[in-house]
Amino acid sequence: MRKIRILLAEDNLADVGMVREALNAHKIAHELHVTVNGEEALAFMARMGKPGEPGCPDILLLDLNLPRADGLDVLRELRRHPSCAAIPVIVMSSSDAPRDREAAGIHGVICYFAKPMSFEEFIELGQLIKDALGEG
Repeated sequence: MRKIRILLAEDNLADVGMVREALNAHKIAHELHVTVNGEEALAFMARMGKPGEPGCPDILLLDLNLPRADGLDVLRELRRHPSCAAIPVIVMSSSDAPRDREAAGIHGVICYFAKPMSFEEFIELGQLIKDALGEG
């Protein structure tokens, strides 16, 4: 079974841990690349597919409120990447503002996951990832 390659752009280490829990709870075999700010995410994308570097991820999990570069900037850059532009993106955000949802939707985000308060609700992210990859 091939591992799903996931790029997670998230600055909150507790949320990174919750993503790991969700992936494990849903038995998703994965290779997780974590970037903790927008600059790191942009640098990762600039290297994608180059010799000796990881290729495009199968999915991007993106926090919109990243330090050093906004999540929407990261999303725009991904959509400009010649070989990775069509990968599915799930936005994970503490903001549930309509303007954030609309901005993400313009760039083809397949799911907007408003970070929940409970562990059980956060674990459901694993099912959203499966659904996004057609493995539901």
